[in-house]
Amino acid sequence: MTVDSVSAAAWGTGLGWTAIALYAVSAALYVLNLYRPSLWTGRAATAGAVVGAVLNFGALYARALAVGSVPYRDLLGSMKLFGFFLAVLSVVLELRHRDRALGPVLMPAALFFMLLALLESPAGAAPPAPNPDLKGSIFALHVTLNMLAYAAFAVSCALSILYLTAGRALKAHTLSGPATRLPTLSYLERANRTSLGLGIIALGTGLSLGFLWASRVWTTEHPHWALDPKIFFALGTLLFYLFVLVRARRGAPGVWTARLSLVGFALVLLSYTAVNMFFSKLHVFRS
Repeated sequence: MTVDSVSAAAWGTGLGWTAIALYAVSAALYVLNLYRPSLWTGRAATAGAVVGAVLNFGALYARALAVGSVPYRDLLGSMKLFGFFLAVLSVVLELRHRDRALGPVLMPAALFFMLLALLESPAGAAPPAPNPDLKGSIFALHVTLNMLAYAAFAVSCALSILYLTAGRALKAHTLSGPATRLPTLSYLERANRTSLGLGIIALGTGLSLGFLWASRVWTTEHPHWALDPKIFFALGTLLFYLFVLVRARRGAPGVWTARLSLVGFALVLLSYTAVNMFFSKLHVFRS
């Protein structure tokens, strides 16, 4: 480990903790704005999310310099990228639809993953040198798009929770307080389909790039790479979400789509954690 890599790792840790502080402030302001709407509170929440995401990106870049490879090849780095995507998608949806309803859900989630990553990472320590094979633009895009897909499915999960919550409140005629400021059911349904579509496109493209990369790099060393459990689980997840989206676009009830979106995200979490750490022989997170 060189002095430069240690320095970059230390910078990354500092940027990461600063991003966490801003995510925490932003999440608190989003929740406060939900209960007590205020122009300045809402703007401050958005500003905290934007600046936090920029610093989160800086932490990822510093980690890339420290390791000399993509900064999310292990579990800790991937959690930082996941938090970054959640924050970015939260801001993008907010600016696109001029609605801050997702902020109280997504920003605490971004905070959680960043906090977990830094708490599990030794302060100032650079990760070990990566396998020389884990480099190149195809590999980087493969991992990046897969993480973007996971983040899009997380947004779909958040939208589904809001949809089910608002739907139950409307049915029971108990819609009051902060619940009255939730988006309409039709908006939540449309936004959920958009998130599902983005996730499916990102995951499908990411898997295709992964197959291309593996066919070039693993064919000799790991001739049976296509039988890895992670690949089957990822393909199963993709097909499941594709089924949900096709049914949704054909007029399936929004409640049906929302519930299956929650099931799909449970599959994502299982793939992201247990399958990678305990079942896969090739897609193993090593920090």
